[in-house]
Amino acid sequence: MKKLTFLLAGFLLYGTTSNAQAVRDRNVIPLAVNLNQVLRMSITDGGNIEFTFNSIDDYRFGLSGDAATSLSANPATSDPMYVSNFIIASSTRWELSYGSEEATFIGTDNPANTLTLDNVGFSLVANTIHQFGTEITSVPTVDGAEVSALEQFPVVLITDNGDPLSSAGDVLDNDFTMTWRAGTAEAGAAPAQMNTVVLLEQSPSPAPDRYITNVLFELASL
Repeated sequence: MKKLTFLLAGFLLYGTTSNAQAVRDRNVIPLAVNLNQVLRMSITDGGNIEFTFNSIDDYRFGLSGDAATSLSANPATSDPMYVSNFIIASSTRWELSYGSEEATFIGTDNPANTLTLDNVGFSLVANTIHQFGTEITSVPTVDGAEVSALEQFPVVLITDNGDPLSSAGDVLDNDFTMTWRAGTAEAGAAPAQMNTVVLLEQSPSPAPDRYITNVLFELASL
């Protein structure tokens, strides 16, 4: 009887050892990815444009930042002070709207004096990697091929072509030049064309005054 009891105890000990679970320990490291949106436009040059008409030739041919503009036989006075440069850095697709804050230029000497916006226009050039017709597009300037008259805000000036990878990038991707002109009567195929009558020949003649407006730029993600 004693031998049998010892044998059963041995079997019970063997069964307990066979069913023991492995020891485990678990820890956690929280991991997150924060994508903070980058969306920034900077006007690097030409942040204040002022055209001053001092001569009959200025009234007849206009003033421009582009030596090739205006009536080809009598080119407008060209001056780099009429050129604006801006850059855009964005982590996502973007769209740039622009336009005059007012419906017309308003006289500072006499606010009753007005000058239509289409007396001023601009050309637009993409200087770096993102180019019109490929990554980006500009309807007002027909992808940079035409001079557009100034319009009232908001008008979409630049947007991307629908490719998720198209317009996002840094300032080496998105660098632009706007070349302004006034009174050059440049008619083209842009949706908004400049006044085709030079200031000297407009009727009624614009009253002498200093005409101003603010041109707004608004950058938004898509």
